[in-house]
Amino acid sequence: MRLAKLAEIEGQTIVIEWRSFLLRPEPEERSMESFTRYTHSWERPAELEPSAGFVVPWSGEHEPPSHSLPAAIASRVAATFGGPWAAYHGALLHAYFVEHRTISNFDVLIDLAGRVGIDPHEFAERFHSGANDYARQSIDDHNTAVEAGIGGVPAVVVDGRYLVSGAVDVEEYQNVLERVRAERAASG
Repeated sequence: MRLAKLAEIEGQTIVIEWRSFLLRPEPEERSMESFTRYTHSWERPAELEPSAGFVVPWSGEHEPPSHSLPAAIASRVAATFGGPWAAYHGALLHAYFVEHRTISNFDVLIDLAGRVGIDPHEFAERFHSGANDYARQSIDDHNTAVEAGIGGVPAVVVDGRYLVSGAVDVEEYQNVLERVRAERAASG
């Protein structure tokens, strides 16, 4: 949400490039009780980003996701359709944090594609045919982030040099951008 606001303010002067960070790279079974306790950690981000609509704690209507990789693959598939990627990304976040859907479930990922105007059959075909490559790309992104010292989300790297970690106000991003612009102007 805040990066969308930043992009709205900054316009064409910035490029936001999304990368995968897998909070749960491998499948892991968790009890509903354990996962529900974990979702209480969403209370702080929910307070900081009320427009995101977080629902805390997990409702228990659906099983918790088993791992992050299926959603990361699905996001990459959505990107192959061009324009709908941002809508798909938003639908994934909404499905997880608001609807409490199991976004590691293939049927949920297909449903979300249809919701944002992506042909579900074509989406499924691209998912299956490219899953290995997309998984490798997502894991590579994740490993690069971990090697750079990133341990969670949100994390934003500005100009390849400045890490902005955690839920911060748009103004903090703007301050880092101004610093980069001043450094560039000073170096000619």
